[in-house]
Amino acid sequence: MALHFFLPSPGEKTAHPALRLRLVIRFPSMPFHHARGHMPPFFPACPASPQQPDPEKSLPEAQSENRPLQTTGPFKSFFKRLSHALPHTRTFQPDRREPTLTPPLGQHLRKPAANGVLPNGMADALRSSNAPSPPHAQFRSYQPPKGVRGDNRTHLAFDSAASSQPATLAWLRNAAGEGTVFPGYPHLAELAQRAEYRHMVEVIATEATREWIVFRTRGATTKQARIAEIEAEFTRLNVRDVLRRMAEYDGYYGMGLLYVDTGLSQTTGGREAPLLLKPETVRKGTLRALVPIDPVWTTPDSYGTADPLSPDFYQPTHWWVQGSLIHSTRLLRFVSRDVPDILKPAYNFGGLSLSQMAQPYVNNWLRTRQSVSDLLNAFSIVALSTDMAAYAQDPEGLLSRVEAFNRFRSNRGTFVLDKEREKLDLLAAPLSGLDRLQAQAQEQMCSVAQEPLVKFTGITPSGLNASAEGEIRVFYDRIHAFQENVFRTPLTTILHLIMLNLWGEIDPDITFSFASLWQMDEATQANVQKTRTEIDAQNIRAGIVTPQEARSRTAHDLHSPYDGIPANRTPDF
Repeated sequence: MALHFFLPSPGEKTAHPALRLRLVIRFPSMPFHHARGHMPPFFPACPASPQQPDPEKSLPEAQSENRPLQTTGPFKSFFKRLSHALPHTRTFQPDRREPTLTPPLGQHLRKPAANGVLPNGMADALRSSNAPSPPHAQFRSYQPPKGVRGDNRTHLAFDSAASSQPATLAWLRNAAGEGTVFPGYPHLAELAQRAEYRHMVEVIATEATREWIVFRTRGATTKQARIAEIEAEFTRLNVRDVLRRMAEYDGYYGMGLLYVDTGLSQTTGGREAPLLLKPETVRKGTLRALVPIDPVWTTPDSYGTADPLSPDFYQPTHWWVQGSLIHSTRLLRFVSRDVPDILKPAYNFGGLSLSQMAQPYVNNWLRTRQSVSDLLNAFSIVALSTDMAAYAQDPEGLLSRVEAFNRFRSNRGTFVLDKEREKLDLLAAPLSGLDRLQAQAQEQMCSVAQEPLVKFTGITPSGLNASAEGEIRVFYDRIHAFQENVFRTPLTTILHLIMLNLWGEIDPDITFSFASLWQMDEATQANVQKTRTEIDAQNIRAGIVTPQEARSRTAHDLHSPYDGIPANRTPDF
């Protein structure tokens, strides 16, 4: 800390500001927490000097030539020693635009305030906490918690793309209020505790993995033994439940990462090397588990921003997972709603979460629900018309009468009135239409997730001939598109990893398909099978297909009771 006093030269009663000299008193052990322009209360304030520093010298060099004076006596001793120090003191005024250091808010809270006045540092901290964020905050790169990145690692720089145009700046200021800014993983985790967000996410995740997948072979070859081994390995790795959790992470946080555990640890190393789908990198018996990772513990390490034609352009090549550097090929990424490249660093290279998209609609629903509840709680008011002048001298009597009426108010209560001067009225607010308004607010939440109301709330449509069959079919089509868009690529990678783990090679003839979510009842399925059998019989008699071809079709029909029979063998009659 340095205090600057500007005093007249010796022998002058007054001094021109340009002739003032500076006395520097340094207190190394005293932190300077006061705002700029304020001195500690035990020193008098001094006027600022308009004299500018020497442009040829920097501030630290100019300050190094000042001779600090150490004194604890009264001001008289200051001036007496000043006469010896004036020849060695330069007339230098530091730049008063240097930043003022303010201690953390908690430090001020531990110190008692004098005379009920907040300390300057605490007031500045409160003002800064309420200040709006800068316009470029929407494009600021995600800052992971401490410990996610490795030690002695520099953070990636990301230049802001905010424009200086007024229209763009106004849009950026309103972005936070409109929900178009990444709210952060802690806030999204809090939203996952509400039933509205959890239901809409769990419905999609559960439906996407309910009927699961079916393995099949291309052509006329049958490899039932290998398919059985693959199904057993899928069960061992718990792939179905793992992908359900990935769908939930995508809905809650906008991204899910699945780590392929091949036995490498942070001690042995090798995680930063790529995991290629080859027998040299995935040896038999090395696939141990598939580990879901919460995205809050991850952050990218390196990605390209120079060449849009490069494969790593805004595609991380390595990730930090709680201090461990892992290659991106060892982390399977699940993102259903990706964001533009300019926003990827702000979203931790994840996507837009369903919770963030639905938050304005959920807030509207909660406000509508509470408003309807408050209105139902006090929709009627009892009004007493009486002569108020009679209670001018006794206001307590009127209040006691009203209080007694409210206390004993019930269907069996009696209220005595003066039939000449008093009248009792019941004022009730109309309640018609409240149920439709509340239902519309609830349906708006379903529109964000594109879920039918019966799936989201369990409420069936009401009315004559009301049915949700059409909406459910459309919803199942959307779930199938979600499976193809989000699950297809990671599941193919998992299937190839399992093949390498089992046999040391990839069998291209074995593939999979997603089972249909729309299921027919037993009577409908029997009628469909009967119709297909009659068609096969007619085609055989007409010479269109052979019995062997019809048998092969029946053997590969997943809905047939003869699914899986040998297709290349005909029965002997």
